Amino acid sequence: MSNHPVRVGIDLGGSSVKAAVRHPNNRMETVTSDRYADPSRDDLIHAIRSCITRLDVAEVNSVGLCLPGKRNGSGTAIEWAANLPALNGWLFQDLIQTALGQDTQDFKVVSDADAAAYDYACSYPVRGRTAAISLGTGVGLCVLDGSSLCTIGDPSKGTGIGHLGHLDVGRHGSVDRFDAHGSRNTLESYIGASALNDYQHDGQLDLAELGQSDPPISALIHAFRTVHAIYIPDRIVLLGGVGLALRPLQSMIREQVSSQLTPLNRVEWALEFGDSSYHAAQGACRLAP
Repeated sequence: MSNHPVRVGIDLGGSSVKAAVRHPNNRMETVTSDRYADPSRDDLIHAIRSCITRLDVAEVNSVGLCLPGKRNGSGTAIEWAANLPALNGWLFQDLIQTALGQDTQDFKVVSDADAAAYDYACSYPVRGRTAAISLGTGVGLCVLDGSSLCTIGDPSKGTGIGHLGHLDVGRHGSVDRFDAHGSRNTLESYIGASALNDYQHDGQLDLAELGQSDPPISALIHAFRTVHAIYIPDRIVLLGGVGLALRPLQSMIREQVSSQLTPLNRVEWALEFGDSSYHAAQGACRLAP
């Protein structure tokens, strides 16, 4: 057990909670809760507590809390989380206090996309612009200049640069796709984890045999080209479980995205991949106050 107050990063994902602790020597330790489906608030609290217990720290003095969804106007709670509706209306302060059993004032709430991107940018720094796309249960986007997060408006209210997973990418294949909320042909409806059940083998996601004409890849290429047009990145990084599973398709995806891309975009751009499923938890830990 650590005898020092520590920073903890907590990532509430669509299927599990991941947590990271930063020890005084800057070493990161990570854990994952048991998996869940459509969790209640009690389920989420139990998952968070199990992670904190396994990290075996004596005292948590600051928390980076990584949450999906749209924040309310005051920036004090999630107003709408498509994949974790239990978060809707739950005050951040109450969530942390209930989970940790203490009134922790030192906390920072970040999106999973921002946290994961920040951790990757700190681990693999570049001087240019990075567009980091987190592909998991949902789809998120973060843009960084160096290691600085790009935002629109007041960053304390979660005003990021857009919800890429809800981008209308049009029809790919013979039929329209609809998500659980009735939205048509969103990127998430093609490449979110729940849309890829047919590619699960023995509990593992296998996307290596997909080609450029398969709807998930065709939709992703469309979204990449949109990201290029708006943000002109020097590199695009794929993070999250689905992102990591796309690594075998790296050359094909980059070639298709670059084909006949407008010359106003970066001709020489890099496609990279995360190296851990804990980027979001570790980024939240790094960003904790």
